[in-house]
Amino acid sequence: MMTRLRALFQRNLPAKIIALVVAVVLWLFVMNEQNPQIEGSFTVAVDLRNVPEGYKVTQTEKSVKLKMRGARSFFISAEPEGFKAYADLEGLGSGEHEVKVKTVLPQGFELVDAQPKTVSVTLDKIVRRAVRIDLIVTGSASAGYTVGKISQSANTTVIEGPESRVAEVDRVIGYVGLSGNRDDFTLQVPLTPINSDGKAVDDVELLARTVEVSVQLARGLSRKVVAIRPVLDGSPPEGFTLGDVQVEPTKIEIAGDATLISKVASIDTEKIVISDMKESGKKIVHLAIPNGVAISNREVTVTVELKPKSQEKEKEAGAAS
Repeated sequence: MMTRLRALFQRNLPAKIIALVVAVVLWLFVMNEQNPQIEGSFTVAVDLRNVPEGYKVTQTEKSVKLKMRGARSFFISAEPEGFKAYADLEGLGSGEHEVKVKTVLPQGFELVDAQPKTVSVTLDKIVRRAVRIDLIVTGSASAGYTVGKISQSANTTVIEGPESRVAEVDRVIGYVGLSGNRDDFTLQVPLTPINSDGKAVDDVELLARTVEVSVQLARGLSRKVVAIRPVLDGSPPEGFTLGDVQVEPTKIEIAGDATLISKVASIDTEKIVISDMKESGKKIVHLAIPNGVAISNREVTVTVELKPKSQEKEKEAGAAS
């Protein structure tokens, strides 16, 4: 049996080999004509892998364009989900990083190019910090009434978020609205984290989103409008001289016993340390309120101008000439 099969196989062997070669050549020719190698592109999302715990991740490039080569039939049957791109963040810490884009392609495809080849990733550590709560009173009580006392359930709250954003927060504020009130009242006041310029800071969470505020109204108190006086502490930093100092608002209404407030000519701010300032800027400060004096808003904005000494010398030289 085996002898017969061997003889059958070896019969006209050269012709069979030639036929096989021709068949292979014809198959390759047909495949190249009917199913040629072509190039194509897919745009896929860049996934992040091995993201370290306790960090906020900011990714600038969210997708990558992959240029590939493969048989036409592969492109026709390919599913978009089969093409993947990712950036591996293993071992990275806080800061900005350029991370190489890696790819996973279906079988039969060859990567020609990827754009971009890297993605910019910023890792920001999640931290917590306690900040003070300041209340801002808006509106006014009914005629003949004034705010006697404002109490709040907490003076500070804890904020959480990326370290760079948490560092921007100067304080947390809440607005207490008066609208012709005559009776004492209590309410939950929503809180907002803001920076030193008074602008809300995004990407920061408050562990306590509200604070309970109790407002006691007083009747029969005398009222008086007095000036606000900024109190500076220290000397300008080296190389600077003190310029203009402005307060907003410049005046404020106080209330209290007639004899007491008759002796109050102005209200001072808390001390504003200028020796630590590096440039001109605005500071939101509390007012130093005397005992027995009622006031609605307890804070003001003070703008401090610092002038480089070189400018002062140029002015003096110009005036002398």
